[in-house]
Amino acid sequence: MRLTRTSIVIALLALAACGQKVTVSVDADPLLETLAPSAGADASAKFVSPGGDHIGNATLTNSSNGVLIRVDLEGLPQGWHGIHLHQVGDCSDGDGGFKASKGHINPDGNEHGLLNDAGYERADMPNIYAGSDGRTTASFFNSYVRLNASEEAFAAVGDGAILMDEDSFAMIVHANPDDHLTQPIGGAGPRIACAAFK
Repeated sequence: MRLTRTSIVIALLALAACGQKVTVSVDADPLLETLAPSAGADASAKFVSPGGDHIGNATLTNSSNGVLIRVDLEGLPQGWHGIHLHQVGDCSDGDGGFKASKGHINPDGNEHGLLNDAGYERADMPNIYAGSDGRTTASFFNSYVRLNASEEAFAAVGDGAILMDEDSFAMIVHANPDDHLTQPIGGAGPRIACAAFK
């Protein structure tokens, strides 16, 4: 049985009515507290909904071999969702579909899709899954980008695949799953969450 805040409050009121002493400490927003940027992360950003609500966080940890990415979100429709890295760190136009983040990071001009023999883009990542409560937590590694510019980073990934460049980057969650084949975005559909890294 899944307890909601409402069912907990009703149970506590019933206990109090029966003369039971009840002491409760309720965090005002326990989910988003657990979504705080993880210690040791090199970059973090808040996910926002199209309406501008804070619905989660993303953290990135740089390494010489790539970037470890962690995402934690709430309030997503149940099911699989495409998630990609976008060229510009701008989530200011949620009501316009987060188009200010521009297209995928793709300095090589590859076709889209992790399953595409002619692909894939450096922006492409595995789908994430939101449960029936709208919650998703995922961690994955992208070896085709680096967070910050350095001689070693440029040697490894080349120009255009450094995430924290002059206009930074965004992470976008889509309404639908990415099939990792269909052009240009695998049928992932509208942009429903955005995290702008600065």
